[in-house]
Amino acid sequence: MPAHKRRLGMFDSGLGGLTVLSSVRALIGATDVCYYADTAHVPYGDRELAEVASFARRIINRLLEHEPGAIVIACGTTCSAFDALGWPQIPVPLIGLVEPGARVACAATTNGSIGVVATNATVKSGVFERKIVEIRPDAIVKSVGAPALVPIVESGHWATEQARDAVTACCAGLVKAQCDTVILGCTHFPHLIAWFAAALGPGVRIVDPGVACAQDAARILARMEPLTGTVSFEVSGDPDAFAATATLLSGMRIDDVKQSTLP
Repeated sequence: MPAHKRRLGMFDSGLGGLTVLSSVRALIGATDVCYYADTAHVPYGDRELAEVASFARRIINRLLEHEPGAIVIACGTTCSAFDALGWPQIPVPLIGLVEPGARVACAATTNGSIGVVATNATVKSGVFERKIVEIRPDAIVKSVGAPALVPIVESGHWATEQARDAVTACCAGLVKAQCDTVILGCTHFPHLIAWFAAALGPGVRIVDPGVACAQDAARILARMEPLTGTVSFEVSGDPDAFAATATLLSGMRIDDVKQSTLP
């Protein structure tokens, strides 16, 4: 009998990780998921990395109470914080976004010019650039901070002209740099992928690290004992607000959200 049941812990500052959740559910069935959204502290992108790491360690401890077989960090800024300050040592696999995203982008690029659009904290940390160059030393990386995008998604304005204009503005430098591959380095950003596709043009490959991250998680979970496929949600902020926006954004019916403040 496998040592763990097929249960995945997952967390983000807010709604962004729903993109990773959708990928996991599409890849491997009979998986229970415990999703924690730190909506009391969203957005993370303009916080100090030490503060983000502190939040994330407490969330991980909370998720471990559910006895998951693995935990996914569905947040680029948190991955940046742990890369800078040290990754927690926990008894189950801890899966981040950066390595999977960089791996896919390096395989996808033709001209070696790779763009990264992420939160200010992630861009400042340089975590994607380091991993990309480690995998492909000849790569040229152009990184752009996009602090306006997470609040747009969290407020439910992802389909508006405001969202289109904000995405177009942050893509201008990537287009000028002739990037043929662009990593969406924040899990909120795939919710805006239609605007990114329009702004970058048909010749640019858009990499969602959450998809590759979910594939890594699915490979680990496949060895574990199947469960019922239940998804539970916990938030540090307003559960009703999260449920309403998450339902609209994900297409899932999300009506049972528990408020769970960080210890």
